Amino acid sequence: MTVSPAFRRLVELTFVTAFLAAAWGGVVRVSGSGLGCPDWPLCHGTFLPQFDVPTFIEWFHRLIAIVSGLTLAATALWALVRYRGRNHVFVLVFIAVPLYWLQAILGAVTVLLELPSTWITAHLANAELLLAVLTVLVVLLRRPGALGVVAGRPAAPWSRLPPAAAVATFVLLLSGAYVRGADATAACGTWPLCESGLLPAGAAPLIHMLHRYVAALGGIVIVAAAIAGWRHRREIPGVGAASALVGALFVVQVVAGAANPLTGFSPWALGAHPAIASALWCATVALTVLAWRPPSPAVVGDYVALTKPGVMSLLLLTAVGGMFLAARGVPPFHLLAATLVGGAAASGGAASLNHYLDRDIDRFMRRTSARPIVTHRIPGAHAIVLGVLLNVVAFAVLALAANVLAASLALAGTLFYIFVYTLWLKRTTVQNIVIGGAAGAFPPLVGWAAVNGSLDLAAWLLFAIVFAWTPAHFWALALLIKDDYARAGVPMLPVIRGERETTWGILQYSLALVPLSALLFLTGTVGALYLVVSLVLGGVFVAYAVRLVRSEEVRRRAAARATYLYSLLYLALLFVAMMLDATMLGLRG
Repeated sequence: MTVSPAFRRLVELTFVTAFLAAAWGGVVRVSGSGLGCPDWPLCHGTFLPQFDVPTFIEWFHRLIAIVSGLTLAATALWALVRYRGRNHVFVLVFIAVPLYWLQAILGAVTVLLELPSTWITAHLANAELLLAVLTVLVVLLRRPGALGVVAGRPAAPWSRLPPAAAVATFVLLLSGAYVRGADATAACGTWPLCESGLLPAGAAPLIHMLHRYVAALGGIVIVAAAIAGWRHRREIPGVGAASALVGALFVVQVVAGAANPLTGFSPWALGAHPAIASALWCATVALTVLAWRPPSPAVVGDYVALTKPGVMSLLLLTAVGGMFLAARGVPPFHLLAATLVGGAAASGGAASLNHYLDRDIDRFMRRTSARPIVTHRIPGAHAIVLGVLLNVVAFAVLALAANVLAASLALAGTLFYIFVYTLWLKRTTVQNIVIGGAAGAFPPLVGWAAVNGSLDLAAWLLFAIVFAWTPAHFWALALLIKDDYARAGVPMLPVIRGERETTWGILQYSLALVPLSALLFLTGTVGALYLVVSLVLGGVFVAYAVRLVRSEEVRRRAAARATYLYSLLYLALLFVAMMLDATMLGLRG
């Protein structure tokens, strides 16, 4: 995995800034400065407010986060231009991007809802996941043989310890966040036990003491992983240094944890404890990447590929957008979690079944000829079982945690995608994606129904927006892979009617999106912020479509690629704007 030194340094800078933002976030939490800037995205109504201590602490946290976002954006752009063919680089970078935007949304929600403990914990968890992705990327760029990329590295029994240590560290981070959220940080003034012993009376001391027990149990796994890695340091480059770092950081973390009560919870100890925990998390992830060897590439990568995670992320975003609009603000946390889990399972299950059913035509297309079912790396029966099980999980989770309507809509989306689009429309009519695009428009209905238990006009407008977006988006992709569809005998529009008619179709649907998306404002579901953003995004989409229509044949492929990539950005930003606008309207209401 050879990349330029400048790109590697940019990735490392992105990691450093993201780590600093996470570490300073710990300072924000322990200093009680979370509402130092009570509004968002500005601080006291301006970018550069007058500073007191809490305001400066929170403002500086946001500043570091902005710098991290800019370096990540530069990394993503570079990867898109230069490293699209480098799967590990490209995939990791474009996992980090939505995690960053989700982090920004969670930060906004946390502030606007005045620091509820569940959202603080979610904000922390997502920050650590972003750090983990960036850590993996840094290690892979430094050590291209990591993560089993180099063949011939069999899995060893000891290599299971580092991932267990990483899981233990993550649980430890979340339990520490829960202690802070429960105002139990100073509940035990002695160490290693509370004043009242092994199981102290009172909720706060008990919560604090349970965190110490989690640290002790997790510490056994972390130390075992560090020792095992050190013993095998000559087998894999970098494992020795990573193991030593894990062991050292764990010792420092224990010392910082003990220093909190022993120094009377001094500011330096309070601030250092979560920052060192984040460093330990990154170190255990790095050790995992270096030490772990999958027994077969199919075990992880191929089964994940069956679920089409890229498509899934966009579908989940539209489902969450529907939830925010239905709730007129931030939806209940348990419903949000259930919809994300159930929606991911439904989407992944439908995708897995699609892999099996399309195996006959996928082998004729360059884009899909290396899929796991086509190349027989995964038996077709496994894809069927996985698809059915995931849909059962989706229905159960949504029915139990939300309501039967949301669960039924998720299942209906899968059935429509499989039986109406995949088995019928895709293979028989040039209007396949126009009608079949309805399958991708179910998630916002699921999100809306999960909150309200019913569907109204605004929910169907969300459905209509995604429905109208799909042909414009998919036809741009079809222009790029027209020859693939022709070889496979799939009657996509550019194959049957030609490229010129396809470009006009993209323009027509992009034009339709502008008034259609604005209808949400006319119904009073969203406010002026969304209206302005939707008009700007729609106008840019139309401009891309016009350029595609006017492009000469030699430049049409480049114009189609630009239109396709922008269509992805358009839908994501449109739903992010909905969520932010709904949150602000809910707070004002």
